[in-house]
Amino acid sequence: MPDQYLTSTDDFEAVLAEAPSVLTVTDDELVIRFVSPAIERVFGYDMESLVGTNWLDLVHPEDTDRVHATLAGERDDDGTEYRFRNADGDWVWLETIVSTDTETDRDCRVFTSRDVSDRPRFEAQFHQFVTHTSDVLTVFDEQGSVEYISPSVERVLGYEQAEMQDSDLFEYVHPDDLSTALTEFGRMIDDPGYVAVIEHRYRHADSDWIWAESRGQQVESGPLEDHVVVTTRDISEQKQREQELKRQNQRLERFSDAISHDLRNPLDVLDGSLELARETGEEAHFERAERSIDRMYTLIDDLLVLAKQGVDPAEIETVDLNALSQRAWSMVDTRDATLETDADDSIEADEGAMLELLENLFRNAIEHGGDDVTVTVGTEPWGFYVTDDGAGFQDGTADLFEPGYSTADDGTGFGLCIVEQIVDAHNWEVIATDSESGGARFEFICCDS
Repeated sequence: MPDQYLTSTDDFEAVLAEAPSVLTVTDDELVIRFVSPAIERVFGYDMESLVGTNWLDLVHPEDTDRVHATLAGERDDDGTEYRFRNADGDWVWLETIVSTDTETDRDCRVFTSRDVSDRPRFEAQFHQFVTHTSDVLTVFDEQGSVEYISPSVERVLGYEQAEMQDSDLFEYVHPDDLSTALTEFGRMIDDPGYVAVIEHRYRHADSDWIWAESRGQQVESGPLEDHVVVTTRDISEQKQREQELKRQNQRLERFSDAISHDLRNPLDVLDGSLELARETGEEAHFERAERSIDRMYTLIDDLLVLAKQGVDPAEIETVDLNALSQRAWSMVDTRDATLETDADDSIEADEGAMLELLENLFRNAIEHGGDDVTVTVGTEPWGFYVTDDGAGFQDGTADLFEPGYSTADDGTGFGLCIVEQIVDAHNWEVIATDSESGGARFEFICCDS
């Protein structure tokens, strides 16, 4: 007989002793007729000592009725988990599977049992983790349906846990990011070793889009085998910092371009004027040199604002636009110009940055609209506007916000560039158009309407 076949009872008992599960045969009343040798290794009992005792005597009293119904065939399912007393008197968790295809003319029950105490321990640890983690933990099946989502979904995304259970989470992903999310999920299904890391926008319960980072992988073993587990965290602040860094880099680039270009002309004028002054001694050349120096000081002041201007999210507050407009007006050489305010609502802004924005707009209106121009500041449901009754945009608006662009002889060309920079830092939008009187109108879109 080939070696792979069992040749004796001893061989058979040796296999049963090393098996991970305990084989048990009972009568209809669950009195033990036979129990395999593994009972000693797994639960500490001598196999002979259990024969003739009732299996239910070792089951936790709170689980007895359920176990009896399963093992006696009174329930449709063929397995159950319950607490079982080992030889040391401790309660361990047991999983028992009832054989459904045993054909015998004797009235008996055949089942196998194994210690699964680690499973409830895992579940308890898992519950502890998902309850307190700041990330959203989601368990998907292979079709992408949610089987579990952690309570932190309410804190991170604003949704009730029960609301998200069994939902299609891909419906909450921004349309522009959906293709990537679906592709990465497919890769996790096809390649269990693949770890997906994606950044995407996610619709918050308040309807805003937040930036989230999701990391996921298919589980290859254990209680969550073949499921995809994904952790998701809010990275909106990180994205905001990245965008601010990008804006700062753009400001520095503009700053360096302006230094190399816009300061060169007055320096050339100063150099030529000083040379002529040395040669001729004429007062006009000194005056021209002084004007060039003044011009450079003005440029440097604007360039420093351009390089430094930013918005700290912590400084955003409710601003009284009427009061702030009056304050900004007092800081500008207004000549015979007039300010009218028609701001019914306050706005959310960085007060210091808003003051800089209004000052630049007021100077621009007076430089281009004349000494007696009338400037009006008002609010609309979508934000606020600054308009004047001056000459308007004679050369169009295409290059209006470009650094160094100006149609005024003594303008630095950085005023409106600074305005645009402040607008970008607030995540607003600015539109330059003609006013009803033919002057200039700047509309600042900063509210949903």
